Amino acid sequence: MSETKKKEREESSFKRYLLKKNLEILKNKRGFHTALISLTIPPTKKISDVTSYLKKEIGESSNIKSKANKKNVIDSIMAILGKLKNMKEFPSNGLIIYSGQIPEKNKPGTERSELYLIEPPEPIKTFKYYCAAEFLLDPLYKMVQEKGAFGIINIENKEAAIGWIRGTHLEISKTFTSGVHGKHHAGGQSQRRLERLIEEGAQNFYKRVGESANTIFMEFTDLEGIFVSGAGMTKAKFVKKDVLDYRLKDKVLDLIDVSYSGEAGIRETVIKVQDRIKSLRYIQEKQVFNRFMGNISKDSGLATYGEKQVRKALEMGAVEILLASEGVQYHRVHVKCGKCNNEHFETVPNKDLNEFYRKVNSLTCPECKSNLIQVEDEKDLVEDLGNLAEIQGTKIELLSTETEEGTMLISTFGGIAAILRFKI
Repeated sequence: MSETKKKEREESSFKRYLLKKNLEILKNKRGFHTALISLTIPPTKKISDVTSYLKKEIGESSNIKSKANKKNVIDSIMAILGKLKNMKEFPSNGLIIYSGQIPEKNKPGTERSELYLIEPPEPIKTFKYYCAAEFLLDPLYKMVQEKGAFGIINIENKEAAIGWIRGTHLEISKTFTSGVHGKHHAGGQSQRRLERLIEEGAQNFYKRVGESANTIFMEFTDLEGIFVSGAGMTKAKFVKKDVLDYRLKDKVLDLIDVSYSGEAGIRETVIKVQDRIKSLRYIQEKQVFNRFMGNISKDSGLATYGEKQVRKALEMGAVEILLASEGVQYHRVHVKCGKCNNEHFETVPNKDLNEFYRKVNSLTCPECKSNLIQVEDEKDLVEDLGNLAEIQGTKIELLSTETEEGTMLISTFGGIAAILRFKI
């Protein structure tokens, strides 16, 4: 993988995480009539062109019959224009903007302006302006989906398994037993009859596995290849029997020797071919987490974990790779005194945020003793640490909760860890 592509993948990992968080927020937003605006802007688009287009839309809005809806649409467009005024150019992948007047509890007259600017992990290809009672989220859903799948068929005389891997997800789709007899000690005509029965049983077994593989893999539009694995010669015989659809047979990348069969054989195959599928996050998570664990087990001083320790290391510029779990459920909250500007930060579990807000309202400033304490800002903890990592030029690896490594990161290390450039 080239350095440019590697850097893009690292950036997209963090951007995809932020995208998922935004989706959770945006999918529940509803407005009235056409007051919610969705705007997708390619990186090649000039800001002046987008501004001119939006001003034209303001003119078109004069045809809206409902005064309330007309005002909401114009206010939503004006909010976008206000943001574009301070921009010199669009980000390298373009920009997605959502602007709308969101009512509280679906009551007219309670609308509040909300604006979301999202830098996508992939380049925007087409300019689109869309007005409706909800935001157009299809482009985001497509971007958060992992792309590029590999199929695995593990087969030997007595059993087989079919699986696939995409992104961080490894799926065992189906397992089989052949029912074919093994070795026999018959002689003469009985020997030939048994050998014929064994051969017929093997043919039927290959056919069953092939038909299932065809059904499973022909559904994939992003199948990049198939690995056929097993302990002996069965895998080669299977491929030669033409039981795979010709379109799938052309995608067979290699025959892989493995010691195990069934589900264990699928997992062993993934390990054996990891250099061939290293673009998948499943492999990348394993490699970076194993490196982290190697430093932990050697007590090298080049790994640390826990929010406080990692934050300190980030502020010192000592972190080479930030490891964070997508399963972290904390927010970083900025609390500030409105009178003397005394401030502090606290990390709060998501489930306790409402209670924390109520607690803040009853606090007294330790410096000036006023009761003007308020929450200045709050941010998802992973996003907060990720932003700090980006400032420091630190690589960011987001681990899912689907892999063993991702599960271990959050259950054993609290979901936040780091590989260090130097000991601290």
